[in-house]
Amino acid sequence: MSANVMDQLAPYVAAILQQPSPLAIADQNVEKTSWQDQGFVVTKEVADYRFANGVVVRRTVEQDDFPAEQACAECWITYEVIHTGDAVAAVEPARMVFPNACRESFWLAYHTA
Repeated sequence: MSANVMDQLAPYVAAILQQPSPLAIADQNVEKTSWQDQGFVVTKEVADYRFANGVVVRRTVEQDDFPAEQACAECWITYEVIHTGDAVAAVEPARMVFPNACRESFWLAYHTA
């Protein structure tokens, strides 16, 4: 595996989303919380993924149960590299934010093509 793959965020996101990736997830920890906000239930899921190379990526997804007719309802998805381990100097970008799953999917398709 080239260092180029390990220093790009997209292959980590692909592995997290269970898509083809040269990187392997060694462990994960998921915490879910929910609360009421203006009559709607908001759910937040924070998952830390530790990869075999020592890199740790946190994926946070926050969404509410507001009825949406859009194919890709608004939610907030954030990826943050919280540890690079010894094998990788840096993973770029170190942070990505998406306003919905469609944007996340498009970004991933573009960067893994």
